[in-house]
Amino acid sequence: MDRKQETKSFKPLTISAEKLPASMGQHEEAVSYAAERARLLLGCYRTGDANDPETYVAAIAAILSKYPLWVVTQVTHPTTGLPSRKNWLPTVKEVTDACIDVLAPVAEREARTQRVREQLAERERIESIRRPTYHELQAKYGKDFGISRSEVLAKTATLAPTADQIRHHYAHYNLGFAPKETADESDIFTEIKPD
Repeated sequence: MDRKQETKSFKPLTISAEKLPASMGQHEEAVSYAAERARLLLGCYRTGDANDPETYVAAIAAILSKYPLWVVTQVTHPTTGLPSRKNWLPTVKEVTDACIDVLAPVAEREARTQRVREQLAERERIESIRRPTYHELQAKYGKDFGISRSEVLAKTATLAPTADQIRHHYAHYNLGFAPKETADESDIFTEIKPD
């Protein structure tokens, strides 16, 4: 297939931004605004940068029409958008990335707001659970909450051993006092003589 025929077969696939199908779910005003801003974006660069200006405008308009109008305005604005940041005509991907970058803080703020709402709702749910009072617990379980004083003392109190028990323990484990045997100094400091 020669180059001329290839270009002809591609041409019918490219449509102007004004003729984008309504089935894409885009409002006509948003689509026409996106096309206008795409033309503005193209107009901010040298005319030789786009091989096919109609296709470029249609592609950029299709991308821009997916975003809110304020995002489109910010991305295509000559003083604050892509024209002031790029030396060359931006690609479709670069326009998409710029739109995502502009929209990201808003999405993060909405996600944060949603998390705060969920946390507040959970806090309210937890605080709404009624906890019994001290007097209600005493009425239900008794004055000592079901634990008698004798049970507590039996578990915690241990009696000290008697003198006979201590003597038996020391005798049984040979723990009585015995002076240590001292070694003879001559044994400690023996000279090693070579053979």
